[in-house]
Parts: sequence; C-alpha cells; structure tokens
Amino acid sequence: MSFFSLLILIHFLIAQPHQKMDVSLLHENAFVADLHCDAIYRYLRGIDLSKETQGHVDIPKLRQGGVDLQVFACFAPAPQNDMEKNQSAKNVLRQIDGVYRLIEGNKNFLSLVTSYGQIGQLKEENKTGIMIGIEGGYAIENDLALLRDFYRLGVRIMTLTHWTHTDWADASGDSTPTFGGLNEFGVKVVQEMNRLGMIIDVSHVHDETFWDVINLSTKPIVASHSCCRALSNHHRNLSDEMLRALAQNGGMIGINFEPGYLNSEFWNERDRLKEKLAEKFGLPRSRNERRKADPEKLKLFRQELKTETERLKQKYQIDVKLVVDHIEHVIQVTGSADYVGLGSDFDGISTTPIGLENAAAIPNITKELLKRGYDKDDIEKILGKNFLRIFKEVGSPL
Repeated sequence: MSFFSLLILIHFLIAQPHQKMDVSLLHENAFVADLHCDAIYRYLRGIDLSKETQGHVDIPKLRQGGVDLQVFACFAPAPQNDMEKNQSAKNVLRQIDGVYRLIEGNKNFLSLVTSYGQIGQLKEENKTGIMIGIEGGYAIENDLALLRDFYRLGVRIMTLTHWTHTDWADASGDSTPTFGGLNEFGVKVVQEMNRLGMIIDVSHVHDETFWDVINLSTKPIVASHSCCRALSNHHRNLSDEMLRALAQNGGMIGINFEPGYLNSEFWNERDRLKEKLAEKFGLPRSRNERRKADPEKLKLFRQELKTETERLKQKYQIDVKLVVDHIEHVIQVTGSADYVGLGSDFDGISTTPIGLENAAAIPNITKELLKRGYDKDDIEKILGKNFLRIFKEVGSPL
C-alpha cells in the first residue's frame, strides 16, 4: 500500500465515527417536534406507555428518538348518526383525561405544554412535552363555547375535519363538497381559533376548505400530517399551489409517514390486496363490517395482509429516503426550509416506512438530511423550530 493510500485509509477510519457522532449530537441538540400521533387510544386500552411496547409511541421510544414535543391527537371520528354526533365531545374529553393521567403518572418524563414560554424548560428538565390536539372538528358539536372549553383544558391544535365533512367544513374524503369549503359557522370557528390562539390544522380538509381557511386566517396554519401531491396523488396531500400558499401564510406541513400517502400507487395496490384477501377468507369488503366478523378468519386475513404489505413496501421503496424526498419537495417548491416538519401519524397508521418503524427511529431523518447536504440550521428548522415559530405566533394576541 502506498503512503498516499494509507493516508486516505486513516482519514476514512477517523471520519466515519466522527460523522456518526455529528448526526447524534445534531439530533440531540436540536428541538424535535412531531405534530401528530394517535397513541392515546392505546393508553386508554390499558397499554402502559411508560414501558417499551409493540406500538409506535411510548415514553422509552420518545426519549430514544430525541422527541422534545409530541402532539397527542384526541380523535373525534365522523359521526354516523345523531347519537354519535351528540357524544363527540364526551368521547374527546375522555381522551383528554387520558392525556392528563398519562402525564401525571410519568411526571419525571412528561410535561403538558400549553404555552410557548414552557418550551425552554423541556430541555433543561430532560422531559418530553405533550401538546393536546383534537383530530376532527365534530368534537365541538357546532358550539363555539365547547371550542373555548377545549382550549381551557389545554387543546392547542385542532384538525377541522376528518375523512368526511363536519356540519361546517368540507373534508378531503368528500367526493363532492357540501358547502364549497367553509359555511358561515365554519368562518366563525376559524376566527375564534385565531382569537384564542389555537393552531388551525388543515390536514384532512377539502381543497376548497383549505383555500377558505388560508384566505381567512390571520395566523399561520398547519397541515400537521400530510404529504406532497406532486409526488403522490392522494386527496390527503397538498398540491404545490397549496404549499406555496401555506408558505405565504407563514404556516407549514408536517410530513406524514403513512406509506399510502407517500406513494399513492402503494395505497391503490394495498386496497386491491385487501379486497382480494377479504374474498379469500370470506370476509366483508367494508373495514367496519370486517371488524365484526369471525375472529379466526380476521386473524388469518391480518397475518397475510401484514406479510404482503411488507413485500409492497420493498417493491415501492417506502423508506426514510422517501419521507425526506417529500420534505425536500416542500423546500424546492417554497424555496425555503421554513415551512416543513414532521407529522408522523404514529399509532394512527397500520404500517410504517422502512427505517422509521417507530418514534425511536426519528434520528434516521436527521441522518438522511445530513447525508443530502443540508446544514445545521435548516435541519433544526425541519426537526422542530418551524413548529415552535408557529406555536409562538399563533399564541400571540391578535
């Protein structure tokens, strides 16, 4: 071996651990915020989130992943009848109570965050901040007083709709808009959220609702858990025009880890697979109906679906690189790293990208961003600073 080759080898051996240390230190020192997870429903089912679990989010995984702020979404599904509509607030209140009990039982590791002023204490106290969110504006039961009560209980972000429309806002899952965006009461909801200092979340809303909100809101808004439509043509994703408008508003998008949003071809093939397997095992095609079916058949259905889903992830290369492709697309379209972040949807998605199996793996995003040449400032913005900026601005008086 020549002297020159030896020098190159020595440099390589020294550089490798140094690069790894840089990734680790950068992630550890950055403020990391995940804008959406559905872990509270697992806690309410009796799962101890203070220990390692099979789910995507628990306290050990949040700490391993360096997550400083985690939004816990309290889910209000679209009501199917008047009885469910009148129980929506109660259902969400039960989940909010669960968040409080989780925090109270783990005071050494978790802290409720309701104001920007509390953010600085999290790193000092080595705690993960928990922000309460509502997923689905059905929860306010068409009553601004309930919206205000939720704010008093600590809710700081609300997704206006879920899959289908509320009584005042169209959703992305609606094939035809009912109101053409927001109706008169929907306008009042946006105005009251602005006044209160509650972050408006436009993930799940119809395109027309998005444009109504963006034109009406006096504060930055977020799409907490969506992806880029230019890369994956799914109704849950945002178009380039919407991304640019979001940037002009000073808002941001949190990139969702759902493989089907990251790649709509994966979504479509998985849907066909579910239909095929339902037929194979003699199960209903409807997901809701399948849940009531023969448990043994359902077990076989789920086992084969899981195996085939892993194969599809390999086929479509659903991995951490694809998540960063969506992050990078937002940066390219908006011309800045100021308008994008993380919105995992952990515990609300049935499978995850390769390399992002749970909250403990979030440092892999930092590693991939560094690998692509992003500097420390931009990586820190993507990991959490962008959301902190919005949290501060939205919480400021009108």
